Amino acid sequence: MPDLKDWLIRSFSEPQVVARELMALRLDMQTRLLAMVLVVVMTAILGTLAQMVFVVITKLDLGELTAPVAVVGLQIALILYGSFVLSFVGQRFGGQGNFADALLLLTWIEFVLMVGQTIQVVLMVFFPISATIMSILLVGLMFWLMVQFTMALHGFTNPFAVAVGVLLTFIGSALVAGLVLVSTGLLQVPATV
Repeated sequence: MPDLKDWLIRSFSEPQVVARELMALRLDMQTRLLAMVLVVVMTAILGTLAQMVFVVITKLDLGELTAPVAVVGLQIALILYGSFVLSFVGQRFGGQGNFADALLLLTWIEFVLMVGQTIQVVLMVFFPISATIMSILLVGLMFWLMVQFTMALHGFTNPFAVAVGVLLTFIGSALVAGLVLVSTGLLQVPATV
């Protein structure tokens, strides 16, 4: 079984192979959920650290730091929702993937992004401008991994069609989430003059 470092490196060179190897582990649901929580907690801690470093370097007052507990809750909800959507939408188009494998793959993507965020924090100390560039690169990496892992999860072969599907699903989910937040009063829409 490859170690984490090997999987991490090969996530860039052969992501679909890594995805298939991860799914082939046949981990039980409890282990998958535990891995998700562990990665999300580490990401929240790293995010808080990144905010603190940014404030020290830029001398900007960003107000109160985002509470790590809130970040953990939000990220867990997003990964669970994303796993459901990834499996459900893919199956509607003839894919073979399931929720458990989608959860595992999204957790792995989160882990890869966390490693990238760690590099971003270190670079921020020496090259503050690099934080913005790294953020753009991480968003691109996330989208690329989503396309590659979706193909591996469902057995799809057309990367362009999958990329369009991922993009449209993301936009649709964002619109639905916005409508739900506004209609429940959790998000206030500013009044126009």
